[in-house]
Amino acid sequence: MGETARILVVEDDNEINALLGGLLHRSGYEVQSAYSGTEAKLYLEMKEWDLVLLDLMLPGMRGEELLALISARGQSPVIVISAEGERESKISALRTGADDYITKPFDLEEVAARVESLLRRYR
Repeated sequence: MGETARILVVEDDNEINALLGGLLHRSGYEVQSAYSGTEAKLYLEMKEWDLVLLDLMLPGMRGEELLALISARGQSPVIVISAEGERESKISALRTGADDYITKPFDLEEVAARVESLLRRYR
């Protein structure tokens, strides 16, 4: 597959962030964790990412704002992972630029499969 895919995990819950980061790291990806929208924005300005896992409810800059920013720049594919399971929230995120939407609580194997699938399409 060439070089290692770089994935930015944006999730303010330490346990969930560690869980996702560990899963992706074990799968051979380079992982960077961000715990707020503002921190994520900084990482997005610093380097290119092959994929972003994004929670919507974040301190600092909200996930929806970050999603719109990533989308406008055509920067990276985004998988939203959120507790907001309402249909409107999913539709809004997908229309704003999310490539996929996973509702919490999630299955780790499903997250891994969706990450692989998206990276296959974009790389």
